[in-house]
Amino acid sequence: MLYWTHNSKQNSIMGRWKKREVGRSVEQMRAWSLTEKGQEYRKRHAEYAREWRKKNRDKFKDTQKRAYNKMRLDVLTHYSGGKVPFCKCCGETEVLFLHIDHTDGNGAAQRRQLQKELGYYPAGNNLPYWLKKNGYPAGFQVLCANCNLAKRVDKVCPHQLAKVK
Repeated sequence: MLYWTHNSKQNSIMGRWKKREVGRSVEQMRAWSLTEKGQEYRKRHAEYAREWRKKNRDKFKDTQKRAYNKMRLDVLTHYSGGKVPFCKCCGETEVLFLHIDHTDGNGAAQRRQLQKELGYYPAGNNLPYWLKKNGYPAGFQVLCANCNLAKRVDKVCPHQLAKVK
């Protein structure tokens, strides 16, 4: 692992900075984190992070919201198959209206299965993270809120019925 270090003996602007090897490997750091000192550090750092989040609640919420929106946009874009996410049924492009939908309508069965396997179902805000972590599994599509609700109520979206006629 490399990082940049300052060398004050050199006079040139960019020449003062040079690459230097970091002393510990990732494996060594993981092993250290399991030691007593590593565990103490983790506890101190967790307490510090909790306090920082309390003191900077608005900044923390904004950061979390930006990260979630970015992840959601990535997932919607992936399942849309283009550069701009859109509803598979009607073509709606407003991101706020778009939802992730189970293509087979088997959302309840999947929730029960993942509840048994993981102890929780990655729904709501967790779903985009779960989808990306699991390599964007098949069986999902992007629908707008209207098409998603219509599919849930009548099993077929009115847009699809209009295309058949």
